[in-house]
Amino acid sequence: MRRVLICITICFLWLSARGQADSLLHLEEVTEEVADLDILSEDQDFNGEELLEEMEESDGVLNLNELSYSAAMQRLGFTDYQYYQLQLYIEISGPLVSIYELAAIDGFSEKDVERLRMLVKVEAVPAKRSFWRHFLKKSRSTLIVRDSWVLERQAGYDTARATHYDGSRDHLCFRYVFNSQDKFILKISGEKDAGEQFFRGRQRQGFDFYAGSLALKRFGVLRQAVVGDYRLNFGQGLVLGSSLLSGRGGDVSQLRRFSSGIRAVAPTNEGDFLRGAAATIGNTAIQGSLFAGQRFGSTTGATGFDLSFSHRSFRLGGRAACLFSWDTTSARPPDSPALAFQSLVASLDYQTTIRKVLLFGETAVSHRGKIALLQGVTLPFSPVTSIAIILRHYDSGFETPLGKAFGASSKNNGESGIYISLQHIVSRNVELKTYFDYYHLHNPTYRLDAPAQALDACATLRCTFTRYNLITLTYLFRDKPANSSEEPHYHRLLEQQQHRVRILWQYNPLKNVTCKSGIIWKTTSYKQTRERFQGLLLYQDLAVNCWQDRISIHARIAYFNTDRYDERLYAYEDDVYYAFTIGSYYYQGIRGYLVLRFKYRFFALWLRIGQTYYLDRQVVSSGLTQINKPHKTEVRLQTSWSW
Repeated sequence: MRRVLICITICFLWLSARGQADSLLHLEEVTEEVADLDILSEDQDFNGEELLEEMEESDGVLNLNELSYSAAMQRLGFTDYQYYQLQLYIEISGPLVSIYELAAIDGFSEKDVERLRMLVKVEAVPAKRSFWRHFLKKSRSTLIVRDSWVLERQAGYDTARATHYDGSRDHLCFRYVFNSQDKFILKISGEKDAGEQFFRGRQRQGFDFYAGSLALKRFGVLRQAVVGDYRLNFGQGLVLGSSLLSGRGGDVSQLRRFSSGIRAVAPTNEGDFLRGAAATIGNTAIQGSLFAGQRFGSTTGATGFDLSFSHRSFRLGGRAACLFSWDTTSARPPDSPALAFQSLVASLDYQTTIRKVLLFGETAVSHRGKIALLQGVTLPFSPVTSIAIILRHYDSGFETPLGKAFGASSKNNGESGIYISLQHIVSRNVELKTYFDYYHLHNPTYRLDAPAQALDACATLRCTFTRYNLITLTYLFRDKPANSSEEPHYHRLLEQQQHRVRILWQYNPLKNVTCKSGIIWKTTSYKQTRERFQGLLLYQDLAVNCWQDRISIHARIAYFNTDRYDERLYAYEDDVYYAFTIGSYYYQGIRGYLVLRFKYRFFALWLRIGQTYYLDRQVVSSGLTQINKPHKTEVRLQTSWSW
């Protein structure tokens, strides 16, 4: 009851009289691809909130007559040729009257129209109105408050221990967003970790982490201005990149990065973002951006610019970023400067469409003369077959602290490779996607203490029997050496091969009932030692919506059995709104969860209960989080108010 009162009390502090239903993110298809068969690298920390932020900006039904480039690419999966032809059609013939006009535009088929029918709308572009006169009337606010805790008693809460937690076991966070006509956006968030004090002791300011941003958009030549916390995504990400919606394993049209520019954020986790100010000015042809800020949680500052030129199907951009250490604390040695240069990196990128062939690339160089190259091409051989090829080479020693470009490792240095992706529509109900990635790691990386070559190959077959009955089959092969664990000081490289198979069957036995059955199997073998390790995950999902979708129930029961932690298996899990979970299953046990949601007008309430019960051990975790029982139960309560 105490936790319920905390949530409701904070909510009413912000509640106003107007009510408007909030829109929920439809992330399942994207997150299934992210979780599917190790698309992310082993050494990458996945921040699901970044994905939610990107999807949030393109949430809702889009108007084809005022469709932005980033929304068309990221949300609707358009090709550059399709977007160019759509804009050319509107320029010549005027705004669309019906979505079925798309079938008459070069590059679109009847299948594209059917796919987009539920995602877009066709409306006249609203006339310009006074922004400040409708500032409050056309605004909307959303407040989310969440509390999570572990039911079992953890060792860190035993005050008799020499080291223990001083605070409660509650993991609290909130997020408030005020949006007026998508031109004035204010975001505020705060978070308190489990075990930390709250408005007392060393934490008298309440939450241990606060974030926020204020963004102004589309005021004349001012495209966007942000004060507070933000992320950057320009070019292909070699210098400035934070995108998670494109990468290995995605559709052919989604492999390249999209220059979404500056994105104002208010994260509820202490991730990697800049805190300062940034702005973009210009028009659809020429745009320039400036930014300056400090990387959160560090003494590193960053400043730089981006300049881009666009004309029809051609785009050219250039950027530079300078990083410096910024330390004015008393702990700084007296002989060291408060401001010291760290690195400088600059790049040029381009993107052009020749007939239906898309060419894109970026070249970057650091102040030490190290070079990074990325070149890609997308070839639509026919309306049903497309292929993409990406070549990359990142010099050893190339530093890109603010970048996140295409690659097998999280750090874009010491890597060369070729990536080939094929997408083919076999028939009306069958689609095949494959990719091959052959790359050379020049430097030691995570669990690899010497340079090595590796190969990843994946094939996904999607069979749609009816609109509510489909099966997805995915197979991944990975040939990548790994360190042996035999010698404590010297790691000998072992030839390692992995095979992974995933079968997912989704069906609707009743109108408001969705079932999903999944099987994931993984095996790892070593040629020198002839050892073989396996992992298996079986899970069954059930989703029920009733009372005009005001009440929903999502549940899962899963059995997993892996020989080692290295054979852990990943699967997307349903969670509360604006929380993101990719479950990690390892060792032997049973896991289940239940998510209940009640939504009525401007109010929504979520309750999530999940438990993992291990069959091969009596103690869970270690250190301060150790539980002297074979199970761990997590509870999450969340409220959402929109007005």
